[in-house]
Amino acid sequence: MYKKKFGMSKIEKSPDIPSRVTNHIIDLITKGALKPGDKLPSEHEMTKIFGISRISLREGLKLLEARGYIESQNRQGKFIKSMFDDLRTPLIDHLSVSQESMWELLYVWRIIDAEAAYLAAKSATLEQVKQIKQLFEEARKIDVDKIVIAPKGIIIYTRFFDLLANTTGNTVVVHLSKTITDILREYFPIVRNRLSAISGFSKNIITQLKKISDAIEKHKSEAARIATIEHINYIEKSLKTALGDNVAIHP
Repeated sequence: MYKKKFGMSKIEKSPDIPSRVTNHIIDLITKGALKPGDKLPSEHEMTKIFGISRISLREGLKLLEARGYIESQNRQGKFIKSMFDDLRTPLIDHLSVSQESMWELLYVWRIIDAEAAYLAAKSATLEQVKQIKQLFEEARKIDVDKIVIAPKGIIIYTRFFDLLANTTGNTVVVHLSKTITDILREYFPIVRNRLSAISGFSKNIITQLKKISDAIEKHKSEAARIATIEHINYIEKSLKTALGDNVAIHP
């Protein structure tokens, strides 16, 4: 399954097998076969796929972790990190000091994801469109009034933009977008009570995301770009209403 999904293949025998493992997985990341958040197969599965010993595999994985390409998440396994993940903590610190930094982040997000939506409308496959549509079914199950308000709703919301970036086929866009949505995933819970006080907030978001999704499905690139800009403008306006005169957002 993983061999077919990620394009993993046997590692040629050599004196430096761990480095070959490292380079092979980095190559899959840069080509977009492995995306931020993807879980690597188990050690047992990878040793079978690569045809190497567990000792060599572990050495290769240690190198990947040291270089910031993967991370261990408790006992859940090893996951692919964003290429820009090292920026995440400094950005969060920056946002906690200055509210103005949030508007700067949204400005960058608007540029990246508006273009991502434009590219997605050009290249999204039927399977990718299906994945995006499935998110709306998940949203209905948890109640549309809880998008960005409830923990599951926040995950579905940010997942929408992760999928949007994935459809572009542009690895840098995927990793940048993932870094931004990870930051938003941490910040929305902080102001969710205030956001929930805004009339029709979650329903408006669902309507806006559906507009983006429909434009992508119909391959209307400019409509997808405009709908994404309108949505992020709405998020900015809502956050400004929710935060009022607060100087900073503290995680």
